[in-house]
Amino acid sequence: MKDLIFENIKVGYVPDTEVVINNKKYLIHNVIDGETISVDINSKYPTLKEVLKKSEHRIDYKPEECGGASFMHIDYPYELKLKEEHLNDLFKGFRLDNKITVIGMDKPYNYRNKTTMTYKLSKTKRIVCGLYEDYTHNVITANNNILQCEKANVISNEINKILTKHKISIYDEKTRSGVLRHILIRYGFNSNELMVVFITNGEMFPGRGNVINDLKKLNLGITTIVQNYNTRDTSIVLGDKERVLFGPGYIYEYVNNYKFKISPKSFFQVNTEGMEKIYNLAISSANIDKNDIVIDAYCGVGTISIFASKYAKHVYGVELNRDAIGDANINKKINNINNVTFICDDATNFITKLAKNREHIDIVIMDPTRDGSTKAFINAIKYLNVKKVIYVSCNPETLKRDLYQFIENDYIVKNITGVDQFPRSLHLECVCYLEAKDIKKENTKKYNENKLRYIPKADIEMMREDLYERTNNKNQKKFR
Repeated sequence: MKDLIFENIKVGYVPDTEVVINNKKYLIHNVIDGETISVDINSKYPTLKEVLKKSEHRIDYKPEECGGASFMHIDYPYELKLKEEHLNDLFKGFRLDNKITVIGMDKPYNYRNKTTMTYKLSKTKRIVCGLYEDYTHNVITANNNILQCEKANVISNEINKILTKHKISIYDEKTRSGVLRHILIRYGFNSNELMVVFITNGEMFPGRGNVINDLKKLNLGITTIVQNYNTRDTSIVLGDKERVLFGPGYIYEYVNNYKFKISPKSFFQVNTEGMEKIYNLAISSANIDKNDIVIDAYCGVGTISIFASKYAKHVYGVELNRDAIGDANINKKINNINNVTFICDDATNFITKLAKNREHIDIVIMDPTRDGSTKAFINAIKYLNVKKVIYVSCNPETLKRDLYQFIENDYIVKNITGVDQFPRSLHLECVCYLEAKDIKKENTKKYNENKLRYIPKADIEMMREDLYERTNNKNQKKFR
């Protein structure tokens, strides 16, 4: 059958266009708004064959080098434009005083300081590494991923040769047999320290000594090598147990003249340049006073807490990951910080206890996972009468959901700024500044009286479906 031609296609934020073929809808990937394309309909699913009329923003790229990044076919200035439009459309109901802007990266390539590679056997029985194809567990070979740091590319390619040489068996998800599941590489862009973690299917690693010796002989600047055990039938990469094979078992990195210890399981932002921009923006937005008590919720290894300690009276960092809290306490010591306390606890549980005890907190800085925060956490902020909240979000959709709850609690969204923490991908970080106002003031009272009028019905339903507000009646869900 002949290819089908589609002219002046329409594309939203996600670079896909929907086409109708034989009364069925299909998505065609890696296209740009306004292009004319030909679609191959002779395979199982229709795919893009050729761009007949190219956008001025299209650039050449090699799919095997991209690791599934969605914007690799688009020039970077246009990508930032799309991200700004996306955020302004997403938050258009919040009556912001200023248009949302997105802070771009100076280096939109080779920026990842953490890389996780998956392995498979090639048709020639050589061990190769790659990344999972979108929406599947098919491993796409990536010998030179232009998003991860250059040293990680060099090391992963050398590891492939060593693993092939010593015939290390590769883990099979279906049979749950084989040794090697993944390799994780962490790199300190400012410290030049480098960690390699072999994630294996249990403690046994036949040929381990030969692999490590060959790797050390290459003098690639590796600071430490760790073996992590993961026997679970799960997509989670790291297991609970590990052993150090070479070096101290961790690396250090320098950010804003502070020194941070990073272990294999510690959370640390994957883009060092982006992290500095996000955290500096968060601290400047908070405008911390020397008498302020600050909570850094979901604090990881304590980066924001240590940044904030320079300005605050005291900072409390809370994090559920015990390994991260261990590193945070070490980071506090090596940076000679005396006004920070780290607590290993669930953030919602911790702040709820503070609210019950009517503790005094001036500022909350929160950086939750992609799932966002909880209504219990947000309500506790209200009960504590926190005057300023800085919400650092890696998922604008869950940020939007949580902001509705803040509005219900009489907080005003003052501004939102996007930070392109993950260039060439769909992901975006946001730094949002919220402020509690005296509802007795006429302008604020009017603002909050009207707050539900511009919340779209679909978003209210989304809020009602929030898993944190389920009642005992399984058939009933509540928002308030």
